Amino acid sequence: MSSTENIASRTRVVSSTKVMELPAGSIRFDAAMVALTYWFTIGMYLDGGAHQRGLVDDSFFTPWHALLYSGAAAVGLILGFTQIRNMLKGHTLLRALPFGYFPALVGIGIFAIGGVFDLVWHSLFGFEVSMEALLSPSHLLLATGSFLFISAPFRAAWGRHETATWRTLLPAMLSMAAILSHMTFFTQYANFASRPQVLIDLPLGVDNYFFNLYGVMSLLIPAIIGMSVILFTLRRWALPTGALTLIWTVNTALMIWLRLPFVSGVLPALMVVPLGGVLADFLLWRFKPSVEQPSTLRGFAFAVPFVTSLVYLLVLNTFGSGLWWQIHMWLGAPFLAGITGFFLSFLVAPPAIPKYIE
Repeated sequence: MSSTENIASRTRVVSSTKVMELPAGSIRFDAAMVALTYWFTIGMYLDGGAHQRGLVDDSFFTPWHALLYSGAAAVGLILGFTQIRNMLKGHTLLRALPFGYFPALVGIGIFAIGGVFDLVWHSLFGFEVSMEALLSPSHLLLATGSFLFISAPFRAAWGRHETATWRTLLPAMLSMAAILSHMTFFTQYANFASRPQVLIDLPLGVDNYFFNLYGVMSLLIPAIIGMSVILFTLRRWALPTGALTLIWTVNTALMIWLRLPFVSGVLPALMVVPLGGVLADFLLWRFKPSVEQPSTLRGFAFAVPFVTSLVYLLVLNTFGSGLWWQIHMWLGAPFLAGITGFFLSFLVAPPAIPKYIE
């Protein structure tokens, strides 16, 4: 074989290897994507807040929709540009984006379809009212697509082998805060930040069964979602101190903005949630819970939602005439919240399956 043929052969091998490899990701790219996904997330919360305050008429074309959809469009443009550029370099369709980002591109496609579907849905069935907006099929399709692209920086960090520090994990933690906020937005009908006054001002002459039910579920569902986020993250990293406080603070700030006119009188109670993040960070620093130490992980998973829920109710009890719940309820509901975290820890760190000797 001649030297020219040899060089050509080696070039084909290198080219083939290059095509099969994913493009290298970077913290810088993750940070840019986090900024764009927060453009979208803040737009989503501003749109939700506008609906809460009665600032939106029966029209699809609103300033808040424009902010929300332009954020998604910005994400799509960057991903699309990166995809095309890397395909021109020889990468295949499915391997032209850094690890974790191709599902985000799929999510942009789903979101675009959902946007058209939403416009058609409104034309056919009118505009949703209250909780209907969170359960509308077109909005759930939008939620599915947006979940795929706001979670991309977290997936990207998951696939890298780097020491867990603030520098390496900040985009991932901000992405996780956006993921948590995405889930609490679409379950706001069962979140203690939505209607805390229900536990203070019980209407006279009504059956309190459904008010009790809301009060309990408004603690349990956020506990399930929040501890799922924490435990899933701990499955991968030993988080730097302060990471959980950051996640909780971002989510609480967005939820307070969403419901501000309705919760302004009980803001000190809602500020207990970031303090729950401080508690979680302290327990992480002191006991180092991890899948390698399941006993400490289970204690951590119980303590965070139990203490946070209990302190929230005790602070709420200082407002107005106080809680109308008796001790059976205001102590029992936080205990259930703790139990949910405890059992979730078994999904993250299940006990070993015993090996029987035949």
